[in-house]
Amino acid sequence: MRSGWWTLLLAAVCAGCLSANQKKTTTEAGAMNLQDAYRNLRFPQSSYGGEEPRPDWWRCRPEEIVAVCESVRRGKARVVARTAAGFPVYAVFYGEFDDAPRPSNWSAAGSSGSYKSYYGQPEKQTIVWATGFHGAEPEGVVATVNLIQMLETGQDFRARSYPRILELLEQYRIIFLPCVNMDGRAISPDHLKGTDKVTFRKACQGEWPDGRPIEWRESKEHFPLPLDRVKHPGGYPNADGYNIMHDATPGNIRTAEARAMLELIERYGADFFFNGHSCEGKPFMIMPSEISYQVLVQRGLDLADEINGRLAAAGLREGKPNKVASRTLNFNNLVPLTSGGLAMSLECNSWAESFDDMVESNFIALETILESGLQKPLADREAILRGLE
Repeated sequence: MRSGWWTLLLAAVCAGCLSANQKKTTTEAGAMNLQDAYRNLRFPQSSYGGEEPRPDWWRCRPEEIVAVCESVRRGKARVVARTAAGFPVYAVFYGEFDDAPRPSNWSAAGSSGSYKSYYGQPEKQTIVWATGFHGAEPEGVVATVNLIQMLETGQDFRARSYPRILELLEQYRIIFLPCVNMDGRAISPDHLKGTDKVTFRKACQGEWPDGRPIEWRESKEHFPLPLDRVKHPGGYPNADGYNIMHDATPGNIRTAEARAMLELIERYGADFFFNGHSCEGKPFMIMPSEISYQVLVQRGLDLADEINGRLAAAGLREGKPNKVASRTLNFNNLVPLTSGGLAMSLECNSWAESFDDMVESNFIALETILESGLQKPLADREAILRGLE
């Protein structure tokens, strides 16, 4: 790898990092923190039986996520939040990031007629890549953990490499959040491959005391989910019952996880926010919400259509969804208000024929986003301001 990543590695070596004893102490302290967090969980890990054994590279347990993040040397790993139960939420940075305070925010700078007092003139676009919003949806988590491993060693845990992605990433700054909802991940199965729809919904949205699954829309009637009234909450919410995906009311953000992501998005002027999810069907990039700047809506429509075309070409789905903006309202809607950036969600397939196919859509989406962003800015702020005149 070139650019600032080698600089980070060299600085770590020159500084001596930690002594052997200090490393041992840090590892032991991390293990104790995880043990405390597990003890703080109100519900056990759900298990429905009959799951296929996972391959060794399928790493998605909280302790596995922490181990990968703590092993980072070419990038920089940082705990940006603690969950309701006490699990660490890691962000892993690759590229040069300046922590000097910004003279303005996006709203003020945009209203001034020039976004540059907020955004400046960065040499590279910034991507914030967040997976595991819903803990029972591990496909994005597994892919992100393997992406970090590939950036650190040249190969993922399958001994596989994606040279084109590695080449393209040198043209960007990227922040990975491997698992936003560590609480939900801790009480969820490692995968749901081979399950039925009822089991999928119980594991994801939860289960009422009478054994009935909490349906997808039904789960959103509550914010937070009433934990004293459920048999199991599933992996959707965090340990306080909040669905982080819908922690999207400006002025009343409830979770530390959502606050941490918004701080990263604003602080580093995110051009693109990737929001990783999974579903019971074929993988697809969700069309952007029309509740945004129209410039970003059109950019997102074109990008989603291109990604879905590549997913179809790879044999992961048949055809493409209609190229029509949605009317969703969730965390993604806060991104353009925070940094002027584009936010989009990918749905992976929890029921693909192979474990490889369950994660491959992430690699296809990332490569497409990186290539597209070099052809045309992922967030054209000048065009946004022209549209507001």
